[in-house]
Amino acid sequence: MQTLLHPNIQNYAASIDVAASPARSFEAIATEMDQWWTKTTEGQLESIGDRVKVIFPPHFGFWTFEAVTIEHPNLITMRCVDARHSVEGQPETIEQEWMGTLIHWQFDATDTGTQISMTHDGLTPQLACWDICQDGWNHFFKSSLKAFLDGAEPSPHSAP
Repeated sequence: MQTLLHPNIQNYAASIDVAASPARSFEAIATEMDQWWTKTTEGQLESIGDRVKVIFPPHFGFWTFEAVTIEHPNLITMRCVDARHSVEGQPETIEQEWMGTLIHWQFDATDTGTQISMTHDGLTPQLACWDICQDGWNHFFKSSLKAFLDGAEPSPHSAP
């Protein structure tokens, strides 16, 4: 795994165990974010430099990520290269808080499938979006992605 930008700060980090293989789990992150994160997704992460844009309509914003590490089927690291996070009642600085952050996805085989570990390097309690984003990752990563890879019904964001 790449060195963290913020090694001495509490970055968001979590792991899940899923029934899917590491290769299948890797593909869910690289090419199927529309199935578990947000239905409005453009692009895929198949090679270094590829970009994916995750959009949260109608007005919650978007994030664009660029693949900086692709080690099939073990690791994906993506950097946020564009962002506009809109949250009513929050300071305007929240819009760009993910810019430059890294998301590391690690896939390790287990006896029953895969352990996926995710660290969002730069998403820390010091950010205005911490509570909102932590809740979001807890839902989309821990619940929706897990359901998707376990053969259950995922719950990606969709426009109302």
